[in-house]
Amino acid sequence: MAVGIDSVLLLLHVLFFAYWLGTDLGVFYSARFMMRADISVEARSYCAKIMNFLDQAPRVSMPGILVVGASVGILRGYLNADVMWIVPIWIIGILWVSAVIYLYIHEHHPEKIKTVKYVDFRFRILMFLFLVYLGVSSLLGMENAITTSHWLAAKILVFAGCMLCGIMIRVYLKDFGQYYGPMLRGNATPEQISMAQHMMGNAKLFVLTIWALLVVAAALGIWKPF
Repeated sequence: MAVGIDSVLLLLHVLFFAYWLGTDLGVFYSARFMMRADISVEARSYCAKIMNFLDQAPRVSMPGILVVGASVGILRGYLNADVMWIVPIWIIGILWVSAVIYLYIHEHHPEKIKTVKYVDFRFRILMFLFLVYLGVSSLLGMENAITTSHWLAAKILVFAGCMLCGIMIRVYLKDFGQYYGPMLRGNATPEQISMAQHMMGNAKLFVLTIWALLVVAAALGIWKPF
């Protein structure tokens, strides 16, 4: 059996899905222990390091799935776009992943990541709006829509939902550090612990929503029901 670019891209698409959902389970489980008030500072620090490392897989997988998925869609004719668009799509994807890695490497240096973090957050908002436009215009059959396949239009909207959940997680955890920092140092007040746990609890709702949306996206891609 010959191995072509289409099959390689499809394999990458599946791997990104697996790593996104799989490692997110690890992040979710680690966060559960990380937020407990009855563990030692050392144990909390280890949980935080493990969670943060694992969290990079879903952070990379989101742009990975979108870039590879768009490439497969163009090559298979599902998307109404010239093959030449694959090049800028990959360039944007590589820059996006580079930003994710940069933020992780320099997470303890706020002055270094301030600009990149600002641009990354607003880029995600633009991507969310762009995906919503692509999905809705395709479902409505508008002129110059990106696809005539309704299942693919729905899948694009599902990924827009994932993007929105990621944005909301960042919004809810914006001030998380000022409450969790004292927990890492072992001098947090009960109020700070309660606030950190409350913020993490709210964020978990969006994580669970992402998992559900990923399953829906996978089902749409496999069954193509409409």
